[in-house]
Amino acid sequence: MIAFKALIFDLDGTLIDSLQDIADAMNRVLTARKLPPHSYADYKEFIGRGLKNLVERCLPAKLLNPEILEACYNELIRDYREHYVVKTHLYPGIRELLEQISLKYAGQQKAQTAGGGRLFPLAVLSNKADEITQLIARQLGLTDYFDLILGATPRFPRKPDIQSSLYIAEQLGCQPAEMLYIGDSGVDMQTAKKAGMTAVGVTWGFRSRQELLDNRADYVVDTPAEILEILRKSSLS
Repeated sequence: MIAFKALIFDLDGTLIDSLQDIADAMNRVLTARKLPPHSYADYKEFIGRGLKNLVERCLPAKLLNPEILEACYNELIRDYREHYVVKTHLYPGIRELLEQISLKYAGQQKAQTAGGGRLFPLAVLSNKADEITQLIARQLGLTDYFDLILGATPRFPRKPDIQSSLYIAEQLGCQPAEMLYIGDSGVDMQTAKKAGMTAVGVTWGFRSRQELLDNRADYVVDTPAEILEILRKSSLS
């Protein structure tokens, strides 16, 4: 078994349950335009490839032209920026997981690293716009746990393109094969596998266990505590 040295987490559906705030914001945009809203169940399938893709999936086919798409996207961003943590929260067990990782490796960090660097670095990689990703991370108290938090920027294509994940590996000083990539969707599993990372699918997010398996997840976990067990077994190898 590989001795893992770093973790990348997806954000929405993995660390945080943001579905209702995203859905409510998009539905307000639709309602203002006298278009039918979608259910939360629909949004579980729509979320995952960025908010522009979300807008495209929510609009009727007859309205799919660049001008309307861009206008609706801008309206969504304005609304969501004002309501991004009304209902959004960390999934049960996530803060405890992050704290346990920090505690478990704190002694090793002090003993084995110089200059304050982390022995076991963590990163967030999201298809959500970087500005909002950073706002949510600060608001929910995630920034202290992570060495790098990266949302969607013009610098990199969105997942499942692997440029951003390889950039994170480089920034954290790890080889892709030494990293766990944790997410809730097929897009996340595709990103991990194409980047040469170990793919961990979580079942508490927006997508099904079958989607994770169909996209070649190396592990599928039902609780955050199971991620600690993967790390424990890895450390013994």
